Amino acid sequence: MVFNQQSIIINPIDVARRDKIITTRNPTIFLSIILAIFTTLVLNPGYSFAIDILSEKNLIENEEIPWEITAKTLSYDEKKGIYVAEGDVVISKENQFLYAQKAVYNMKTGIAKVSGHVRLEAGADVVTGESGLFDLKTKTGEIVNGSLFLKKNNFYLSGSVLKKVAEDTYVVKDASVTTCDGDDPDWSFTGSEVKVTVEGYGTIKHSSFRIRGVPILYMPYMIFPAKTKRQTGLLPPRAGYSTLNGGDFELPFFWAISDQTDATLYSRFMTHRGYMQGAEFRYLADESSKGVLQFDILSDRRASKNMTDPDQLEISPFARTNQTRYWLRGRSDQNLIGGLIARLDADLVSDQDYLREFEEKLFGYQARTNLEQESKRPFYEMRSPTRRSALRLSRDGEGYSLQGLASYYQEAGDPAEQDDMSQPLAGLDLTFLPDQFGQLPVFYSLNSDYNYVWQKEGSKGHDFTLSPEINFPLWFGPYVQFEPSFRYLYNAQWINDSQDNRNRQNRGLYEAKARLATNSQRIFDFDWGNVKKLKHKISPIFRYTYQGGQGDEDDIPWFTPIDEEIGSGETKNQVSFSLENFLDARLEDKKGRVTYNRWVFFKLEQSYDIHEERQDETPDNKKKPLNPLLAELVVTPFSGLDLRGNTKWDHYDHAFSDVTLSGRFSVPRSGRRRDIYEVDYIYGKDRQKDLSVLADLNLAYGFSIGGSLKRDMDQGRNISTSGWAGYQSQCWGLKLGVERDNWNTSVMVVFKLVGLGETGVW
Repeated sequence: MVFNQQSIIINPIDVARRDKIITTRNPTIFLSIILAIFTTLVLNPGYSFAIDILSEKNLIENEEIPWEITAKTLSYDEKKGIYVAEGDVVISKENQFLYAQKAVYNMKTGIAKVSGHVRLEAGADVVTGESGLFDLKTKTGEIVNGSLFLKKNNFYLSGSVLKKVAEDTYVVKDASVTTCDGDDPDWSFTGSEVKVTVEGYGTIKHSSFRIRGVPILYMPYMIFPAKTKRQTGLLPPRAGYSTLNGGDFELPFFWAISDQTDATLYSRFMTHRGYMQGAEFRYLADESSKGVLQFDILSDRRASKNMTDPDQLEISPFARTNQTRYWLRGRSDQNLIGGLIARLDADLVSDQDYLREFEEKLFGYQARTNLEQESKRPFYEMRSPTRRSALRLSRDGEGYSLQGLASYYQEAGDPAEQDDMSQPLAGLDLTFLPDQFGQLPVFYSLNSDYNYVWQKEGSKGHDFTLSPEINFPLWFGPYVQFEPSFRYLYNAQWINDSQDNRNRQNRGLYEAKARLATNSQRIFDFDWGNVKKLKHKISPIFRYTYQGGQGDEDDIPWFTPIDEEIGSGETKNQVSFSLENFLDARLEDKKGRVTYNRWVFFKLEQSYDIHEERQDETPDNKKKPLNPLLAELVVTPFSGLDLRGNTKWDHYDHAFSDVTLSGRFSVPRSGRRRDIYEVDYIYGKDRQKDLSVLADLNLAYGFSIGGSLKRDMDQGRNISTSGWAGYQSQCWGLKLGVERDNWNTSVMVVFKLVGLGETGVW
């Protein structure tokens, strides 16, 4: 039986509803079966090394979509039970196409054959071969002289024979893998035979890494995991050298504990320091319940610190006598029963020098999870002498917030000061959110907190604060807002001093505030790219604050900021005026969708201390009622530019007392690369003066250079300097870098194979 039509469309679901005889007589069914088996063979997850890409469900499996088949002739031999399609065979479904010169299916044996320039296109991915043979009964088959190309990571796999020999088991003869274009790739991995079992392991015989076809590294036999799920096993090692730690080698081991938990164990050996063991534990219960805990410990060969060595003193000015050195840190967020939410921050270190000597840097080459990014909570800077660990339990209701907090501060810089540090070991905070008095324009709120504060040497005791507040927001027309508010703060403390003497003290603070604000704005027509309009808004704001305290000025409150505010014993009577400017852009894309972007924010604020002006002036104490003029600027006109700055001008010294400037500018380049320029400047009168600059530039022909500098402007010396140069081709890259700080020099060499990751030494 011969069908001369040039094309035919068939829906597999409609065919399946017919009786068996009608279904088997349709000459297009076997072609859909051939295509499905062909796809199962060459696009099965685990078959190639790109497991994560191939694990997505293929569109061919969607039975709702009909097939379209064209060929010069379509025939069926009813006696032999054989279907044949010949001449420019094309089988298509959505964005998937199978091309061949001939396709044959034997109903009795279940054998399907395709031949003649076989080519399967699934989106941008392509499989080619001379011919293919599939056994539908055993679900096995092979492709002769086949190759696979995956567009997502430019992945090429080829072999003289691609076979499926059993369920979830595949064999590739004369295999070659690369991400390089062209017939003569810059690099490739080859093997005489690759055998893979999905959710199991794979083996490679006579494996070699080749550069331009020349074998560089040879292994007679290799075993690798071939699982779509996380797999317990060794991770790529790291090796390097630094003047501080000597030769450095680390071998990580990944442990897939369960679907929700895993861990990485680190074994690190440093020729100058000894053997360091590390662990990172991770869990994920749901999107909002997750955590990371990290721990490293070392028995240092340098049992104590040489305080006569200038390089050692550059690390920190503190002595170190401990040989056992460690760092425990972690972040955890956990939803509990009854609407409770737990937040854990852990940060304990054996000594301040540890954080600097073993800090992970080297141009972003980070082996551990970034805890600040993971938890969205700030993490203490490496050079901070104080570390904080805390546990917070909270429950938020419709009109209240209840929080319990326990925290511990570690003085890592100078351990001798640890005994004198006040520790808020336990606390409770209850806040009633602003609520309205009936229909009146009056709002009230209440904040209260309790803390038990402990010191090893010094006072211990209880601290209680109660703070009710009332607000009266009023509008005078559409442009003027006036909001007075009143607050009373009461603080009581029950203290046991170092001689176990008990003392009770209390203080109060009255506070009255008023805020008067207005704004005016104007919209300008603007036509620049997608920007169609600009809105400039200016908001003058007048504020007045009066504070008056009561209590014994000889009493010395301690620890909490509110105590310092109440215990100052001074009246605060201050007015301030600020001018805030906003420049917002209205953007419209080609589809008419509207978005808004704040281009510029600029603020000036000046305050005047009335209480200071009313004080008597002495030769040693000149009156200074004018507080420093504050200026703040933020410029973000597009994603590649971010400029920020703030400063304070002292009217009496006629100089800037504080300046902070930061800028980041990035320029998109080809190949999804970007040129990056960064600058940060911090100035404090009689305090810190630091400058940091960084530039990373992409040059022509794949070359790039960069460098960074951190300089202490006050002392006139560099904190650290670094420079690097790199080359990136289509499928590989090389980066060389050197970093020098005051006590250590590190060298980095990283070799990257595009699509397969990177490795190197530093």
